[in-house]
Amino acid sequence: MMNSSIKSFSLLAVILLTGCSSPTSRIADCQAQGVSHDTCYLAEQQRQTAILSASEAQAFKNAEAAQHAQAAKKAIYKGFGMTFRMSSKNFAYLNDSLCAIDEDNKDATVYQSGLYNVIVYHHTGKVALMKEGQFVGYLK
Repeated sequence: MMNSSIKSFSLLAVILLTGCSSPTSRIADCQAQGVSHDTCYLAEQQRQTAILSASEAQAFKNAEAAQHAQAAKKAIYKGFGMTFRMSSKNFAYLNDSLCAIDEDNKDATVYQSGLYNVIVYHHTGKVALMKEGQFVGYLK
């Protein structure tokens, strides 16, 4: 039984590796088409550079994405006689009254409690307080 699983694994590895080619084999295939070695070498270098550039671009894109597990943010904000506390994104309290999420998008989340709206900006970490639609100031 084990011998057949080793054979099937080996067969799978051979099938997967048949599509792979090394830089040397790609240069040899290029030269077989009548192209000079220098041109084939340059084309291979450009191919490798393009692959590296694409992987670096993806790495930068991933690094710019929100890193929620690493974010260490203050959970209590005070100012203007108000205390805003977030226990999670879905549960926030203004002066110990539960807030409702009024709007949520990639830039900010707006919480509402009575006449007050609290805007939490995700990119800057700022927390703005509004009363009856008028800006009061930033909570700290």
